[in-house]
Amino acid sequence: MLRIEPVRHLRDDASYECMAENGVGDPVTASANLTVFAEGEAPDGFPRITEAPNTRVVEKGRTATLICNASGMQPINIVWLKDLLPIQPSDRFQMIGPGGATLQIMDAGEADDGNYECIVENPVGIETSNSARLYVKERRVSPEFSVPPETLYEVMLNADLNLTCVAVGSPMPTVRWRKGVEDLTPDDAIPIGKNVLQLKNIKETAVYTCTATSKLGMKEANTTVKVQSLPKPPSKVRISDVTASSVRLTWSYESNEQEDVTYYVIQYKPKFSNQDYAEISGVLNQDHMITSLNPYTEYEFNVVAFNKVGRPKSAPRDVNARPLSSSQMLVNWQEPIEPNGQITGYKVFYTTNPTLPLAQWDAKRVESNEMTTIHDLIPRTIYTIRVQAYTAIGPGPVSAPIQAKTEQGVPGQPRNFRVSQVTPTSATMEWSKPNHIGDNIVGYELYWNDTFSKETSHRSISVGEQHILTNLYPNTMYFMWLAAKSRKGEGATTPPIPVRTEQYTPGAPPQKFLVEAEDSTSLRITWAPPPEDKQHGDIMYYKIYFVENHEPDALTKEITISNANTREYVINELRKWTEYKVSMLAGTSVGDGPLTEFKLIRTDEDVPGEPQNVSSEPLNSTTISIKWDSPNQNEKHGVIRGYQIHVQFDVLDGNARFYNVSDLQPDTQYGVQVAALTRKGDGLRSKKVNVKTPGGVPSRPDLTLKVHNTETAVSVELEWTRPIQTFGEIHGFRVKYGVRNSPLEEVLLEGPKIHHHKLQKLGE
Repeated sequence: MLRIEPVRHLRDDASYECMAENGVGDPVTASANLTVFAEGEAPDGFPRITEAPNTRVVEKGRTATLICNASGMQPINIVWLKDLLPIQPSDRFQMIGPGGATLQIMDAGEADDGNYECIVENPVGIETSNSARLYVKERRVSPEFSVPPETLYEVMLNADLNLTCVAVGSPMPTVRWRKGVEDLTPDDAIPIGKNVLQLKNIKETAVYTCTATSKLGMKEANTTVKVQSLPKPPSKVRISDVTASSVRLTWSYESNEQEDVTYYVIQYKPKFSNQDYAEISGVLNQDHMITSLNPYTEYEFNVVAFNKVGRPKSAPRDVNARPLSSSQMLVNWQEPIEPNGQITGYKVFYTTNPTLPLAQWDAKRVESNEMTTIHDLIPRTIYTIRVQAYTAIGPGPVSAPIQAKTEQGVPGQPRNFRVSQVTPTSATMEWSKPNHIGDNIVGYELYWNDTFSKETSHRSISVGEQHILTNLYPNTMYFMWLAAKSRKGEGATTPPIPVRTEQYTPGAPPQKFLVEAEDSTSLRITWAPPPEDKQHGDIMYYKIYFVENHEPDALTKEITISNANTREYVINELRKWTEYKVSMLAGTSVGDGPLTEFKLIRTDEDVPGEPQNVSSEPLNSTTISIKWDSPNQNEKHGVIRGYQIHVQFDVLDGNARFYNVSDLQPDTQYGVQVAALTRKGDGLRSKKVNVKTPGGVPSRPDLTLKVHNTETAVSVELEWTRPIQTFGEIHGFRVKYGVRNSPLEEVLLEGPKIHHHKLQKLGE
């Protein structure tokens, strides 16, 4: 390529020719004319670059885009150059858009770094852009772990484990493993990005380090592979705070770093019973209160330690024993279902006193066998036997106790002694005959006691494998055990099994049943539970029944009290001064017990309602008569002890139905109300009744006299004033006069305005 830069008008106008030869044949030539226009003199349609490529920076592996837009006569063709050399289209280099205006470089690499320019040509001429730089940069990222190893892996002894470590970065890092300072990755096979370390037959706890390395740095991640062991049994187990239904258990545990106990499990069951242990799991502390135990019952407790690996698994199973002589016994068993490792041996525990701690029992170690003979036993004595399995890690749990008697000819212990059905008053027991039957079984002896009467009973049973024991107390814990008999005697009994009869309805009503009036609309009821021996189960609720005494029983209302600990209740919204019948009962989950005797109780008095039919009439100018009826029967609210007449008089007679009110003002309008009285106070007043007293007689006028004497007669001139109180319209005046101690004469003067009168001829 010939490049003239910069071109000059006239100077560079010329014909140019290129020649190519390779030494074979004649050279070949090609020519072209170059015309350079002066600035501003380019002809119409000459191509013009309107958008030249600009400097770009692109990340390695990304797509770079350069743009070259132009105007001018069509068609326009655009040629792209890199470092002055034309770019040929390919999968990586694509020219798109009108005339190839856009250059796309796919998956840019370091070789694509350089100077780019475009040449625009059309039928009129050619225009070349300025050079634009493309920088291809490689992202530089320090190593990081995308999948680091876990901080801790816990495995059992001799286990296998794969440790995976994945790292990323730019450039991608190499990944190696080491244990302490020991490099575990061969130098000739160092993986990039991911490394899986395979550990086999792990023996010890160790720290492993994953290292990711590139030219930008190094990153490390540590992980601990911890070999776990099963926990040892807790020690120093103690019992304290014993009550009728609970005990507190405390213990110790000497831990090491390979055990890490996470929690404890407490196992317990009645002693000598062959039932499964009840368990309390998830105990975090080294003490715990066990509740809901049966009163008067001896229990055995185990405390088991747990860690993340687990705990010792199951005990030896199907333990059997039979006498070989009066001082020897053969004991055999089967391997645990879950040995949790290779069984290395067994220990057989035996004692004549099973109440002793297991550590005080006699014991015999048995290697790689599931049968042994124990010697030097006491003749005609019942022994209790338990078996424990061992692994390399330690001992597992002990089996349930069995019993056998050192006497030839007597049967062994009955097997699978259990209760198959329980009712409130009976229990059905089933069993299997002993493995060792001696000189033939002739029957069985069934023993039982209960925690209520604390009496032990027994019954002889004919040969069979089932028996129904009747006449039991409901909701009572019994302990039952069984022995087989031969002609030589009675064999060892089974361990006692606990049997609780089902609950039943209470056999008695609540005790101390009292009802008293709380106020005029409430009754307070108090009680105590039925007698304990009559409860027949857990009291779950109480029911209270009440009805007005004069109402039929069909209207009786019921209140259910669901909290069995409640001992009192207040019935509200009752009628005042009303007699009620009240009774109650207790109930279990089975149903209602009997009712108490009905108690009659009356609610308290209250202020009464208003008197009825109040009326009033005047008797004279200062007295009125008031009549009424007592309040309605349902509004008396007690014994009516009197009435209040709200003029200003109280009537203190409960049987009164009228009253005369005196000393009133004549010709006066009065409003009268009556209220009844109980000991709680006065009740509602009646509606007001209006009454008016008639007019009264006027008050005495003030009188003055003037006497006139003449020779022939005497006259008296009377003058008086209008009365101060007239009590109505004055119709006239009456003048009475006469000789003292003689009948008086009377003069009637009609008219309200007469205020004087003259009496004449008094002397005649």
